[in-house]
Amino acid sequence: MDGLSGKYEKPLDSTGRLAVPLKLRSAIPESQQDRIYITRGVEACVVGYCEEEWKRFKQKIDNMKLSYKEKAALRREFIGRAVEVSFDKQGRITLPVDLLKYAHLKDVSEVVVMGCDNTIEFWNPELYESNQAEAEEIVQRVMGENYFD
Repeated sequence: MDGLSGKYEKPLDSTGRLAVPLKLRSAIPESQQDRIYITRGVEACVVGYCEEEWKRFKQKIDNMKLSYKEKAALRREFIGRAVEVSFDKQGRITLPVDLLKYAHLKDVSEVVVMGCDNTIEFWNPELYESNQAEAEEIVQRVMGENYFD
């Protein structure tokens, strides 16, 4: 699922259903365009993976050099919370209640949908905006230290 990009604001209905932009759905490998796997993000957002990326993500967790307890916690939080969701004919998915709560999306009417190279992120607009100051600091520090070397 390489090459996902763009920021969109999409309505979220009271059942947790929202449309994923066609540009993002089209960037998913053709044989996997009917569904995505969604789970909690590291930050307070929901993250979507195509099947290929989902397998890669789970393998990364398996390969981490962690204690049994740490790895079990990661598996519970990311894999245990994951849901395979199918796109309907209008390109919509339904986010489950527990992920809506985790990402503070339960009582919002719009969601920021971001293509992030190999994942799709779903954000509460207020949390996304409040995260931007920290993100900008990281961009300036990391790019300033590494990009121009």
